[in-house]
Amino acid sequence: MPHLTVHALESQIAGHENDLIARLTRAVTSVYGEGARDLVVVRLAGLAAGRWAVGGVVCQEAAPTVTFAIREKAFTRPDGPRIAARLVAAVTDAVAAALGEHHRDEIVVDLVAARDDRTAVGGRLVGDVAGSEADELRDRVEIEALRSEFTDAAMMNDHDRLASLFVPDGVVRIPDAGIEAVGRDGIRGLGQQREAGFDVFVQTAHPGVVSLTGDTATGRACLSEVIRIRGGASHLNYAIYHDRYRRTPDGWRFVERAYEIRYLDSTPLAGGPVGSVVDHGQPPSPQGSEQRG
Repeated sequence: MPHLTVHALESQIAGHENDLIARLTRAVTSVYGEGARDLVVVRLAGLAAGRWAVGGVVCQEAAPTVTFAIREKAFTRPDGPRIAARLVAAVTDAVAAALGEHHRDEIVVDLVAARDDRTAVGGRLVGDVAGSEADELRDRVEIEALRSEFTDAAMMNDHDRLASLFVPDGVVRIPDAGIEAVGRDGIRGLGQQREAGFDVFVQTAHPGVVSLTGDTATGRACLSEVIRIRGGASHLNYAIYHDRYRRTPDGWRFVERAYEIRYLDSTPLAGGPVGSVVDHGQPPSPQGSEQRG
């Protein structure tokens, strides 16, 4: 969070506020990119005449000074010295352009490294806020990986792996089909039953929402499925998984996956497993065409 405080005589700042703020903000984004724009804080501190002195003598005019506070990590990274040099040059250019080039050689820019354990926002140390944000991001990535693992295990008919993604008393529910599998043995058995009963099964899952609450979470994932049941019936499903998750010593696991069908098309599928598909739109083979010269 870049915080810039400019100290100058009030007479120097008056009438130049908007220009100075805009230039200082661009100075920061020129180094860190446009993504930093919303984090840039600029404070203009105008001093009245008689309140700035050097060597005991009140200044009638003085070069502005800028205190630039930024997280300490910005300077300890490998490219920290280069970043610092770019920031100093960009801020000096901004102040000189807004308040007068004749000040350039005397403009002071003081880079202050703000430690995460000594800077607070809203009553919380920045280090605590950053740490909680990192933890949340890690949890979200792990839950998304869990959901991807589920789809892969189902597609590969790896029933043991699929069952291991649930807590011991986890449950899979499909209310529209009157199905409820409880515990890892029940979930494993449901997968085996599906493999035995389906001639074609393809599931495509899409990332959904996740709401975290400490060591538990809830979420939804959207999916589509192409199914052909042995015996001829077909399903094209568009559905939602309503999930509950729990953090365990082995990582995040499903507590429940409830399957809600939003759209069902039972039209017989024209295709089939690889090797059994007849593409009626295939152009004639060149080998079957008579060559003419």
